[in-house]
Amino acid sequence: MKYSMIEIIILIVTSLLFLMVVVMIVESVVKKQQIFGRPSIPIVFFSMAKICPFIILIFLLLKGLHVQIPTIIDFPEFVDYIALLLLFLGLTIAELTSFKLKKDLVFGLSDSQSHQLQTKGVYLISRHPFYMGFLMILISSVLFVPNVFNIILLAISWILHHLIMIKEEEFLTSKYGNVYKEYSNKVNRYITIFKK
Repeated sequence: MKYSMIEIIILIVTSLLFLMVVVMIVESVVKKQQIFGRPSIPIVFFSMAKICPFIILIFLLLKGLHVQIPTIIDFPEFVDYIALLLLFLGLTIAELTSFKLKKDLVFGLSDSQSHQLQTKGVYLISRHPFYMGFLMILISSVLFVPNVFNIILLAISWILHHLIMIKEEEFLTSKYGNVYKEYSNKVNRYITIFKK
């Protein structure tokens, strides 16, 4: 079986994503840091919001492994390059966010007293750059593998993460007050280029 250059790149990037998550979890356990906070939405939906992206990443991994998956659209070849760009951008943004947050990267609402409000670097692009990065990765998966199930998972994941973002913003407003409100007025929830 001969792999295309795009499949090899997908395989490498997807492996890096899975490795990034594993390293983050292991590092948190070793350093005894909190990795899961309080769910910002009901636990069933919060769990779904974490499981759906994982399955979408498996679709991406299967594409990299040259596994044939039924699709509903046969995109022209240039769409693969758009998907590849989104994959790289998403990975870069997610990695920059992870680096910026370090021990403050928690899935859910953090009860840590040492939690610091982030408003610089990647946080000038989006109020939720980690989610934004992962959303780009998930969209790239759907562009590479426009399977019905993959598309439905993307829609569910996006809706649930949108609700999570709203709840996290309410939490940050209650914790940081006017400082967070002023930040919110300058930076959009998704991408600041499209200022409201």
